[in-house]
Amino acid sequence: MASAVIDPGLDPDILNKVRNILRRDIKLPADDPLPPESRLFGGEVDLDSLDMLLLITSIERQFNLRIPDRAIGEAAFQTVGSLAKFVHDHRDTGPVGAVTQMPVPQIDWLAQLPHGKAFLFISRIIEVRPGEMARGVWTLNGSEPFFAAHFPGNPVVPGVLIIEALAQISGLAGAAHSGRQGKLAHIDVRFERPVVPPAEIELSSKIATVVGSMQRCDVVARLGVNIVAQGAITLHRGDSLSDGGNG
Repeated sequence: MASAVIDPGLDPDILNKVRNILRRDIKLPADDPLPPESRLFGGEVDLDSLDMLLLITSIERQFNLRIPDRAIGEAAFQTVGSLAKFVHDHRDTGPVGAVTQMPVPQIDWLAQLPHGKAFLFISRIIEVRPGEMARGVWTLNGSEPFFAAHFPGNPVVPGVLIIEALAQISGLAGAAHSGRQGKLAHIDVRFERPVVPPAEIELSSKIATVVGSMQRCDVVARLGVNIVAQGAITLHRGDSLSDGGNG
C-alpha cells in the first residue's frame, strides 16, 4: 500500500509529536496511523469536551504555546494536519491571544461559593478577576477537627482538602464564563511537600482553556515561597456531568 502524501507545509517531526499526544491522551491504538486528514470532531478521532481539554493541555506544555479559545472552533482544530500546522506556526511564542480584564469592584466573593462554612477551605480572598484568575488564603491554626485523626500526634493537612480548596478558588476564577456552579470533572495535581499546622496556604487559579461548559484551570498552592501542590483542575459548568463530578 502506498504511503499517504504529507502536505509539504507540515513539519514531519511536529506532526508525529501531535500524533503521539493524541494516541496517549485519547487512548488510541499505538499503531493507529492518524493521517493528516483525520478529523478531530465527528470523524476518525471524534473528541469530546474533556478529550479536547486534555489534548490542549498536552499541546501547550509540549510546544510552549497558549491556545486561544477562538482557535478551538476554527480550522486549526479540524484535522490532525491542521492542528500540526497551527503548532508549527505558534510554537515557542509564549501565550497567544491572551485576554486581560480589569479588576471588578470589591464584593464578598466567599459568599458566591455554594459551600457551607464547615466545608469552606478559603479563609480570605486576595484577588479575583472573573474569567481570568483568583487568589486566596486558607489559614489553619491546628485546632481544626480533622487534625485529631489526620494524624493523632502528628497533624498533617489532608491533600484532598488542599485539592478541594484549589477547586473552590477555581470556581471563583471561572465565574465570568457561566452563571452556573462549577462541578469537579478532572484533577491532575501533584503534591510537592506536606503541610503541617499552623499554616497559611496561598491558593491561586488561572483559567487556561474553556471548551463549551468545561473550564481547565492551572492551580498552585504555596506555603510562603514553597510550592506544596500544583497542576490542573477541570470544572464543568452545566446541568449534569453527562453534558461531567461534584466539587
